[in-house]
Parts: sequence; C-alpha cells; structure tokens
Amino acid sequence: MKKLILPLVMGTLIFSSCENKKTDAVAFDLDAAKKEIAAQNAAFESAIAKGDSVAFGAIFTEDAKRFNPNAPAIVGKPTIMSNFSSVIKLNIIGSVKLTMDGVYGDENYVTEEGTFTIFAKDGSVMDKGKYLDLFKKEDGQYKMYRESWNSDLPAAPAAK
Repeated sequence: MKKLILPLVMGTLIFSSCENKKTDAVAFDLDAAKKEIAAQNAAFESAIAKGDSVAFGAIFTEDAKRFNPNAPAIVGKPTIMSNFSSVIKLNIIGSVKLTMDGVYGDENYVTEEGTFTIFAKDGSVMDKGKYLDLFKKEDGQYKMYRESWNSDLPAAPAAK
C-alpha cells in the first residue's frame, strides 16, 4: 500500500505544479496593444511633420525592415533613419495621416492594417494607399518590426 501512495502523491504534486504554471501566465491584451500601436502611429505622424529622424527611428526595432514600393528593402534602424533624413531633405512632404483599420496578433507579434494619406507642404495630397505593419516588443514596448505599403494611385507611365 505504501508503494502505491507515494507515486500517487508525487503525481498529484507534479500535475498540480504544471497546472499552476499555466494560470500564472499573463493574458495577452489586444486592446492595450491597439492603444500602444495608436500611440506609435501618432509618433510616426509627428516625426514626419517635424522632420525628426531620431524620433522616427525610435518607432522601429533595431532589426526592422521597410518594404518601400518599387525599391529594395531598407534594413536596420540606422539605415531607416538615414533614408528618412534623405527624404525629409527634399522638403516636399508636409505630413502623413495614418488610419488604423484593424489590429490582430498575440503576445509575440501584432499586425496592423491601415490606410495612409501623404500631404505635400502646401496641403495637397501626394499619395494615398494602404499599409501592413508588423510590431514586436523591444525594450518593453511595441515597435515596428516590418513595414510595407503601396499606393492606391495609378502607376506613373513608363519612361520612353
């Protein structure tokens, strides 16, 4: 009888300790993630309006990639910041408006779908389209890990 009780007690302890580990896990809060990403979108818009490459870079993970239309990928935060500075020096972009259409994911990655409008310095619309961004946690906050977008406007005619 004693030989039977010890394995039962040990089995109960093992299974109950496994069960407690599951309940200790923090539940993923999609609404909190949406709020955090909305704040990152506001920071994105602000950085563009101010022409602030440092603030723009802070939105991205160290290993981020931007998939611009009709161009090779821009890889890594330093390269993203340098590219942003080059675009801002052209002095044609006035502002950008992002509209979040959907957010989904889990505790590892969160994807945002949305639309954008780019305005020139004079307020006219330069471009509009859609984007898909993938966020991941870095230093305790969601940052942009992958960014891809394309225009809804017709493509420019090919050069002759």
